Amino acid sequence: MSDTVEASDGQGWQLPGWAHATGAITLGSGVPHGDPEARQLVVERVARYCWAYDERRADLLADCFTENGVWEGNVLDRVPIGPFETRQTIVEWLTGFWPHQHDQRRHMLLNNLVESLDSDSAVTFSYLLLMSSDGEASKIECTGFYRCELSREGNVWRIGRMTACFDAPFWPGKLDRMSEKGRRRHGVLAD
Repeated sequence: MSDTVEASDGQGWQLPGWAHATGAITLGSGVPHGDPEARQLVVERVARYCWAYDERRADLLADCFTENGVWEGNVLDRVPIGPFETRQTIVEWLTGFWPHQHDQRRHMLLNNLVESLDSDSAVTFSYLLLMSSDGEASKIECTGFYRCELSREGNVWRIGRMTACFDAPFWPGKLDRMSEKGRRRHGVLAD
């Protein structure tokens, strides 16, 4: 297999390292110091998003985002997902999956980085390992990463923008065979 993949715009980009090559992330040297409590709290907020989704707690999911928050994503920087704007819209879209997911989801964050941090804002990167279990067996659903921009609201950190980047589609089947309703459900809003 070639290390260069043809992107939808006719430009080639590299695998592995597609996120950096496409500009989906700009990985720097990180924050060498800073408030250890704030560092923990921003990483914990992203983890709370995962726990709230997996435990189907819409109230706690909503609490993870700012009122004007944005959730957006993409698959290999080729298929855009969303964006979904405002806390209410994000929660409605995410909880819309629940009636269709009969398995137990586990969104696992790995290799958490605090890329930037000041008194009122932060940027984090986390690998995503998404597992599911049907009570008989567990399997990997998808891998990818989250880039989160957080802001402090009083004493609470919340996600202002979450960008979820997936290494493969998280929907069943081929996108070109998916119904318009299925495309909307999975956040593929445009061609």
